[in-house]
Amino acid sequence: MSLELFNILIKSKEYRRSYYCEKEIITASEYYDKKIYLIENGIVKISRLTEQGEEMILVILTSGQVFGANLILEEFHPNYICESLNSETVLCEFDIECVKRVIEKDQHTEFDLLSIIGKQFSEMERRIKVLCNNSAEQRLVDVLKEFKDKFDHLSDNEENIIIDMPLSQDEISNYIRTTRVTTNKLINKLKNNLLIEYQQKNIMLKKDFFKHYK
Repeated sequence: MSLELFNILIKSKEYRRSYYCEKEIITASEYYDKKIYLIENGIVKISRLTEQGEEMILVILTSGQVFGANLILEEFHPNYICESLNSETVLCEFDIECVKRVIEKDQHTEFDLLSIIGKQFSEMERRIKVLCNNSAEQRLVDVLKEFKDKFDHLSDNEENIIIDMPLSQDEISNYIRTTRVTTNKLINKLKNNLLIEYQQKNIMLKKDFFKHYK
C-alpha cells in the first residue's frame, strides 16, 4: 500500500499523533467520519452495535493498517466503535478535509486513497468469507492463522509459534460468531490433539498445527 498521501500530510504537519491506553475508546460513530487513522503502533478493535445493543467485533487491525478512509465515499454514519487493545496504541490521525485538499492539489494521491480504501474492503471481504463459508472449527483456525500473521513470535525452540492474543476467550467467541461454550470445546480439542497450548492470552501453535491445517 502506497503511503505517499500520508507522507505529504506528515511533511506538511497536517496530522496529529495520539496515544491510547488499553481498552480506551478511540472514536465512536458520531466522530468517525472526521478522520482517517494510520496505526503507527498497537492494536485496534473495530466493532459495531447490533439493534439489540450487543457488540459485534468486525475486524482487528495492527501496525501499518488504516481505518476510517471509506467514510470519505459514504454518506451514512455507521455505528462503529474503535478501541485500543494494548497498553500504548499510537495513531497518526488525519483530518478528512485536509486529505481532500491534498487530493485536489495532487490527483496522483487519489490512487493512494483508493488503494487504502481497497485494502479496508479486502479485509472486510476476507472476514465475511471466513464467517459465511466455514464451520466453527475452521473459523477458529482461520482466526488463529490471522493472528499468527499479525501478532506472532517464535518460541525458544524456533519451531512453535506464540501468539500474543489481543482478545479474551469471550471476544474470540464474538469474533468467530459462536458461543463461549463452543469456543471452549474447540480450544480444548486443539489442546487435546497437542496442536496448541493456551495459557491466559498466549496461544502457542505447535509445529503439527500447521501440518494438520494446511
